[in-house]
Amino acid sequence: MALREFKKDREYLSANYDRLIQEHKDQFVVIQDEHVVSSGKELGEVLAKARGIIGDAVNHSVVKYLSTRKTEMVV
Repeated sequence: MALREFKKDREYLSANYDRLIQEHKDQFVVIQDEHVVSSGKELGEVLAKARGIIGDAVNHSVVKYLSTRKTEMVV
């Protein structure tokens, strides 16, 4: 996957974040060619499913955990 396609997938994630987090609350998602290829709670299962669909292209896909939890850092 060229950097240009990866960037488009990152932009897709950013532009659609609110909708995606509602559809895939507290799940991992694999995004390829501007759509969600697989999603779920267990990263290994999500990657295995994506690999079954898009093969080794999963190695160049956007993978993100869509958390609904607020995190705070104390420094």
